[in-house]
Amino acid sequence: MKVAVMSDSHDHEANTRRAVEQANDLSAQVLVHCGDLISPFMLEELDAFAGPVHLIFGNNPGDQTLLVRACDARKERVTLHGWAGRLELGGRATVLVHEPFHVASLARSGDFDLVLFGHTHRWHVERIGKALVVNPGELLGRKEEPGWVLLDTEDMRTERILIT
Repeated sequence: MKVAVMSDSHDHEANTRRAVEQANDLSAQVLVHCGDLISPFMLEELDAFAGPVHLIFGNNPGDQTLLVRACDARKERVTLHGWAGRLELGGRATVLVHEPFHVASLARSGDFDLVLFGHTHRWHVERIGKALVVNPGELLGRKEEPGWVLLDTEDMRTERILIT
């Protein structure tokens, strides 16, 4: 399964729109957003994704009440997991968190094949135990070039995709 892993869009509509277009062009089947989407209107950009969308709050959650309502109106395709999420992606036990505080512990627990996080605005991929730990960087483009990660759960390969 191809998974588009994104984070830290911080209301940057154009970069988010382009990332979703790229994810569709690269045949991603699921989109995961690891926090700091911020405003409910940003869901309109994610609506263009061809498959299901999973997201969590970040440390800048925006208007949580409106975000919950907007996600609920899209519940057929969008799942808001709250502050953290646990799901299966292509047969891989996956956890989504925003901040990196517990990432290493989650990876070392042996409970997960994938630990996906954001917050640092820096692209990062490493193995800890059996877990692949991925931070897709930022869509915002403040600390590094805006980009996201295409992850293949079959062989656990990652590719950083820059927003062009």
